Amino acid sequence: MRSRSTHRIYGLPLVLFVFLSLLFISAGVYLDKEDKRVRVSKAQSVAEQVKISLEVFSTERIQAVHNLMRNWPTFAPNQVDWFNAQAMSLMGMQRGYSSLTFADQNGVIQWVATPSHGMKTRLSNELIGQPLASVGLTIPALAESLASTLVHSSATGHYHIVVGRSISPQELNHGYLLAGFDAQTILGVMLGELEGPQFNFALRDSGHTLFSNGELVNDGTVITTEPFSFIGRQFSLSMQTEVGRYSAGVLVAVIGLFMSALASWIFHKQMKGAVRLSISQKRYLTASEASLDALVIYRPAGNDYELVEANRYSRLLFRGACAELSTKTLKAQLTLLGKADLFDSVVAVATNNTPFEEYVAIKESKIAPEWLKVQVVKAGDNIALTARDVTERFKAQRALKNSEERYRRLVDGMHRHFVYTKTAEHKFIYVSAGIETILGFTPDYFIEKESRLVRKIPDETFNIRMKSGQGVKPDPYLVHYTSCEGKELVLEFSDTPILNESGALIAVEGIAKDVTKEQALQEEVAYQANHDQLTGLLNRYAFDKQLRDILEANSADTPDKNTDVKRDNVTTIYPSLISANTTNPGVMCFIDMDRFKLVNDSCGHPAGDKLLQEVSTIFRQHISDKDLLARIGGDEFCIIYHEQPLDKVKIKLDKLLKAISTYRFMYEDKLFFVGASIGVIEINPQEHNAAELIKAADNACYKAKHLGRNRYFVYHAHDAQLNMDNSENDVLHTLHKALQFDGFELYSQAIMPLNGITEDDTNGLEHYEILIRLTGSDGTLISPGLFIPLAERHGLMNKVDYWVVDNTLKTLEANPLHVDNVAKVAINLSGITLGDEITLLKITQRLQGTTVPLEKICFEITETTAVTNLSAAKHFISTLREIGCSFALDDFGAGMSSFTYLKNLDVDYVKIDGSFVRNIVHDPIDHATVTAINNIAHSMGKQTVAEFVVDTATANVLKALQVDYGQGFALDKPKPLAHRVQWLTKLVSV
Repeated sequence: MRSRSTHRIYGLPLVLFVFLSLLFISAGVYLDKEDKRVRVSKAQSVAEQVKISLEVFSTERIQAVHNLMRNWPTFAPNQVDWFNAQAMSLMGMQRGYSSLTFADQNGVIQWVATPSHGMKTRLSNELIGQPLASVGLTIPALAESLASTLVHSSATGHYHIVVGRSISPQELNHGYLLAGFDAQTILGVMLGELEGPQFNFALRDSGHTLFSNGELVNDGTVITTEPFSFIGRQFSLSMQTEVGRYSAGVLVAVIGLFMSALASWIFHKQMKGAVRLSISQKRYLTASEASLDALVIYRPAGNDYELVEANRYSRLLFRGACAELSTKTLKAQLTLLGKADLFDSVVAVATNNTPFEEYVAIKESKIAPEWLKVQVVKAGDNIALTARDVTERFKAQRALKNSEERYRRLVDGMHRHFVYTKTAEHKFIYVSAGIETILGFTPDYFIEKESRLVRKIPDETFNIRMKSGQGVKPDPYLVHYTSCEGKELVLEFSDTPILNESGALIAVEGIAKDVTKEQALQEEVAYQANHDQLTGLLNRYAFDKQLRDILEANSADTPDKNTDVKRDNVTTIYPSLISANTTNPGVMCFIDMDRFKLVNDSCGHPAGDKLLQEVSTIFRQHISDKDLLARIGGDEFCIIYHEQPLDKVKIKLDKLLKAISTYRFMYEDKLFFVGASIGVIEINPQEHNAAELIKAADNACYKAKHLGRNRYFVYHAHDAQLNMDNSENDVLHTLHKALQFDGFELYSQAIMPLNGITEDDTNGLEHYEILIRLTGSDGTLISPGLFIPLAERHGLMNKVDYWVVDNTLKTLEANPLHVDNVAKVAINLSGITLGDEITLLKITQRLQGTTVPLEKICFEITETTAVTNLSAAKHFISTLREIGCSFALDDFGAGMSSFTYLKNLDVDYVKIDGSFVRNIVHDPIDHATVTAINNIAHSMGKQTVAEFVVDTATANVLKALQVDYGQGFALDKPKPLAHRVQWLTKLVSV
């Protein structure tokens, strides 16, 4: 018996060693074969890709050369120039050419074009005048295909491929075209990615190795492609995946032998322990009774196992069904527990002597544990089974696993967000899958290459890391990264420091999100909020903010402007404008464009916009980077010449005004002269705030306009001009007040017939013109020559015109007897009203609702206004004529316009400008002018009215010329409309 045990102790471990050794050696051989198969497959796949890439590259270049020959002109004044232009264009679009060469029909090289990007070349301009034989290429004259040759250049040290053909085999007089390719440079670029430890390869042409990497080892894994065409040559590619430093099969075999020996030795020890088991049985039983695991011993009983022994804890563990289980065999016990499938595993343990371990779910309600960890081992001829209650641990593990899975699903499913973990040194060690949806890089790649992907880090990086080291959560910060597409993306990080028990930083965790769109939107909003969309200059808001910052920075009351000046998006646009303790803040200029409205009215707003864009470009040319330029209104600009004295600014303004005066604006077929009136004021924070500066500069600008336009006027606080400014402001205030509270007064002046009663004056009906007067705050009348230009300048004339129309109709509607004795009531309209569609609509609606016969209403428009905006004038006239009104063309002749315009304007009366009428008695030229205007108007069926009839002699001359009507102090003086209405009404009543 002892001898048998000894043989078993040593024989079985030896058998196990032999079996495991054979198993691992077989596995090693299999892995070695599989490795070779994978290497061959990988090399074959890469070789095919390289072949396709080279064939595509070759096809595109050869096709381009054929296209160049097909497009060769039948006749060109200079074939060399044409060829050079086409060749340079081709080489610029398709890289890879080292040269393109043109030879004439005699085979003499005429020109060699080389690329500008420095590609090495076999052919150079030194070959010009040499025969084609000097290139080493023989070209059959009638060949349709390209001839090619491979040459080695001692100058470049490279192999070159030269291909060529007659440009047209049918017309040899066109010459020959050759294309050179630096084969080694091209292959180096295209196969450069394969250079490295991963692949060995060689690219050959007729025995010449053009490009290679590493040494090909003949171990059965070298792949050689079928010959393929590359720029007219037949190439073959041999490729091999480089052999790793260590063979996986050998490693598996060696390690397997070691593990086999170790397992056999352990098995030998176990066998020896089994023999000695009987000696220590009592100690084992004592230990088993004290164990916290249930220990059950079974012995074979036919095809089953019966219970031999169970420790005390097993009876406690299975206490609900202990009595029932103790009488059953192992198979019946497992069936009762609902785990009959485990019986085969137990049999396998007894057969193979291999321990078995599994977590088992118990569904039997009589047994308290829900999960048991069951281990089965062979104990001699018996089976030992241990069971441990792992219900709580298993539940905790399962809950943790479920929680981790939910967390991972949540984290990896976030859109434009990802979770990260960094070390205490702020090196990424974990990022969630969201990084791939944002940057396009895998988490592992981002962790490895993160420092190379960064484009910009926040300026406060040091403070962020210092706060994290102190355990303080820093504010979110922005980092700019490069995506896989090369785009710059902005990520916002929110760090949370993780500290150990001693308060030291051990990690940083947080969540990041893609804020690229938000940042771009914020920048766009900030830009649009501070810039004029038409010109790109600062707008009124940004200019006011800059001006206030300048005044604040230069104010003597600001304690420390270098450190405590608030800066925002506006300020940082021109940071150089903010400098503290500056003795000379600079000079501000308020610019208003002259004759801008003429362009707008004549050609429309698109022309005005184009003019503003071109003028703003001129302004930019006369300022420096330190200065500030803004568009603050329709045609109003402001310049701040920063830290410059007034004398130097005047010199710059002289140059600016000269540039503006010589500038000519062309739109379609029209030419315009424009100018600029500039108000200038020195910036003094102690005397003016921002609003006062702009107002003073605005007043100075209007003074420049009054002085003749296209000039500048310097504002001085104690200048006599200040009183004039205040006077204009008072008039403007009175004008606004009059529009709001009906502060105007209507006057009238008769238009008298000069040659008897006309058809419009039957029965002595009166014809007069409506005039407007403005009463000042002191009760005196303000001259129309003062308040009307102000109203036009400030865009109020359309409101004034409508007030006149409305109140004239009100007066006439209240006096129907007077209306019956009136032939025509003339009402003047300004140029602003002519171009205002809304005012036209209001006037039309007012006329359609009046009781006054509309044939008694005549509107007067000035000739210069009508000609300036001819289309608007025609539309205005046609609209009101359709409802019954008539029209007069006022101040005719003053604008020196062509009589052609008169044919295009459907008016009833032509009012001859008073400048020609005033001296008609003594000035023969005026006499001739009035005669011509009168005759032409009559020939067109229009009646004439002469203005400024100052005396009887003038009236007599006009009568002799057959002028229809006259208007002037010699015929009637202006009087309030109310007086005229009352007088005529009383006269009719009598």
